Amino acid sequence: MSILDFEIAEVRKLCENVVPNSKIIACTSGLLRVDIDQLNRPITVCIRFPETYPNQHILVELKSKTLSEKFLNRLVSLCEKKAQEHLGKTQCLHVLRFTQEYVLENPLCVCFDEIQALRKDLGDDASPEQLKLKQKLSTVLLNAKAGGYFYRVKALVPQEYPQKCVDLRQQETNLPAILSRYLNGQSREIARQCVEAPLRLPKGKTPRDFKPVPSLHKALKFCLEAICAFPKECCPVCGLLALPADPKDLETDDSKDAYVERVYCGHLFHQGCLKLYLQEPPFPKDGKLCPAKQRHVRSDTTYDLQGNQSLNTSKNDECGMRLAHDRWVTNTKVAESRWAQKQARRRELEEVVDFLK
Repeated sequence: MSILDFEIAEVRKLCENVVPNSKIIACTSGLLRVDIDQLNRPITVCIRFPETYPNQHILVELKSKTLSEKFLNRLVSLCEKKAQEHLGKTQCLHVLRFTQEYVLENPLCVCFDEIQALRKDLGDDASPEQLKLKQKLSTVLLNAKAGGYFYRVKALVPQEYPQKCVDLRQQETNLPAILSRYLNGQSREIARQCVEAPLRLPKGKTPRDFKPVPSLHKALKFCLEAICAFPKECCPVCGLLALPADPKDLETDDSKDAYVERVYCGHLFHQGCLKLYLQEPPFPKDGKLCPAKQRHVRSDTTYDLQGNQSLNTSKNDECGMRLAHDRWVTNTKVAESRWAQKQARRRELEEVVDFLK
């Protein structure tokens, strides 16, 4: 019996016991095909034998509907290196066991491309501390920084990923509370939209047409872009940076003029500037519009049925949205009345001063 015939018989007898969660699909001297379903990450291993086998390593091909081509190509190289360690001997069971163990020990392999994209987003000068992988815990730790500000978040990748979205936990930041709440809530919403069909579907579409898409990169990229944009955001009224350069100088008293407010359209204002702008004419019938010329942080992110990001941008990227905030709800008539009262009071004071002179 040749070593190849011996190995084929050995694989048929031992494979499904030696390699957990495996199933033999084909086992001949021409082709060995085994399906391995580890952590809901099904992978098919196809092995062919060269003419000079076993003095030459087996040829490995990997297929998967959940794992990316880049990851599979890297794993193929590792499998062939493993086979080279056993030249002159049987190699198949060693490679099959190695494949199963590698997927088991690296649960983040399911988001390999997304992790690579995040590293690219962080840039070449990013430190290793800004993106950490915890394979055993199946978590990705992002530490986004911009100037003196930071935002840390732990993303737990569930076993059912990408059918289920990432679970964002343990957020930490030195941004104002209003921006922290926005980042936490919006990043979770982006992740949810990746796996749940929208309530309002395009005409002719049904929830069955929706396909879940990976959510890790979309959610964490939003956090990264937001933390980089906030420190550059200028108050549309005074033109100065909304946030101080040093986080220690942040105003935490919501009654002070320097306190930072975020209005519904997403722009940042100094509270004193916002009050001044709302209380002075003109007072349009439909309410005042946001004077910001460009959006740095958008809150109207949505996804279509395929999970592609869509932004409802306006002409010239101007805001032009009605200015609204839950603490500053004032209709036009009330604003005009208050302005008239303020002007009347000012004239009375001027008359008193002129009389005293």
